[in-house]
Amino acid sequence: MEILKSLLKMKVVVYLLFGLLGLGMGYLIFGNDKVNSAKTVLKPAKATQEVNQEYSFPLKNSAGEEVSQLKYKIEKAEIRDEIIVKGKRASSVKGRTFLVVNISIKNGYNKGIEVETRDYIRLSVNGNKDEWFAPDIHNDPTEVQAQSVKQTRVAFPIDETAKDLILRIGEINGGKQELPLTLK
Repeated sequence: MEILKSLLKMKVVVYLLFGLLGLGMGYLIFGNDKVNSAKTVLKPAKATQEVNQEYSFPLKNSAGEEVSQLKYKIEKAEIRDEIIVKGKRASSVKGRTFLVVNISIKNGYNKGIEVETRDYIRLSVNGNKDEWFAPDIHNDPTEVQAQSVKQTRVAFPIDETAKDLILRIGEINGGKQELPLTLK
């Protein structure tokens, strides 16, 4: 009877050690969700459109005087099922996807600025111009150093069946220009 108890204790200790070893290996393999975006390979875009459309907006100082121009360039739009958000891979859920808009911001001013890139872009889905969506995924505020260009992106989660996509570009309290998308 005493031998059975000793064997049972030893068996429990062995199972416990294997369990801890398994947990440790699982953490090493799966536990770190962060991805290095320079090495991470995402699924290819389902559709793309080269846009290369540049817009200019006044850059004003605290007194409201224009000191320079901010160049806001829509480079490319993509439909993707995977994106990188804050260093982690994000996948769309069934029936949804992401509209990713690649942007470059040019600061010709002699001081660095912070730009709320999402404030300059809206999206109409299925041709509905009564509802304009702001990007849910962004890196704002985007810092753009003096006399430099910064590349960034914004993304809109949309239905996979969405069509007649239109971007509206402009200042919140200013004029807007519409840019229909024909992603292929």
